[in-house]
Formats: sequence, C-alpha cells, structure tokens
Amino acid sequence: MLISSVFISCGTNNTSKKAKVNTTLNATYQKSRKAFSGQLSNTEYKDILSILEEELNTTFHSGKPILINFNQKASNCLAIRFSDIKGFINKGIAISSRMSAEHNAVDFFVYTNDAYYKDIYKENDKFILESGFFSENIFTLHENCQAFIIIKPSGEFYKFYGEDYYSEVRKFLEKQ
Repeated sequence: MLISSVFISCGTNNTSKKAKVNTTLNATYQKSRKAFSGQLSNTEYKDILSILEEELNTTFHSGKPILINFNQKASNCLAIRFSDIKGFINKGIAISSRMSAEHNAVDFFVYTNDAYYKDIYKENDKFILESGFFSENIFTLHENCQAFIIIKPSGEFYKFYGEDYYSEVRKFLEKQ
C-alpha cells in the first residue's frame, strides 16, 4: 500500500521490548525522541483520509489539520512516574483540545492494546483502541510510550515520538 510506505519510510521498525522502563529525562530518553516530516501528494492525502475515517470511525471536514495523539507500551515512558495518572491524562486531553480549537484542527487519542494505563484509556470516551493500523503503519517506532502525527490539508505532515510534545504540536500548527 502506497500510504503505508510513505509513513513507514519515516522510521525503521524497532520492536525491542525491555523489561525495565526508562522513566527519567536522561540521555537515553533524549536519544529516543525522534521527529519526521514530509509531504503527501493529493492522492496520498485523500487515501490516508479515507483510511483514517475508517480507523477513527469519523468523517473529516476539509480544511482542518488532523492531530492524532498515540499511546503505546515502550521502553521510554516518563508518564509512569506520575502518581496522578488520570490527572496527567486529562491535562493532556485539555491541552490538545485547546490547541486544536485555537488552530481549527481536530484531535484524536489512540492507544494500543498493550499500552500502559490501557484500562484508564478504555474508560475514557476520548480514547480509541487501535486495530493495529497505527502501530504497524504510522507509529512504527516503539521506543516511546507517546507520539503524535499532524496531517495538514496541504498534505504536509509531522510525526514526533516522545512525551510532553505540545510545543512541537504548536510549532507545526503555526507554521505556514
């Protein structure tokens, strides 16, 4: 599939599973943070919209950037150290929603079946359990427990792996 190759080419698959999770903002964590950007053709953009509509069970209205927040099990996860994880998750939803409203974007929250805190995500209407599409075709690196992708109506996209990423989201959404 052409769409899959566009996103997969933005990073190699790393399915390394370590017993110990790095919860510290250290050199290992910094090295695991990665960003990829690119440009979809009009056909690729239409194709990915169609796939995303099916995967997210929604219909997109033209002209709005799409922000997909992604949560998975990974060897680097700063969120694990927080005692109030529900508060942390709700704060992330509020920040994403506010920034999406400010930039006329739509946001989604997707998680994998093995994600840390999947039981909490499952209870929250904002979160969508992925079918495997996102982890196999878009978020193919499995070093960080959080990531995002933004796809603009122009076809320009930005994918980032790492936590506390909202400054990255803002920068890309504000970029003309």
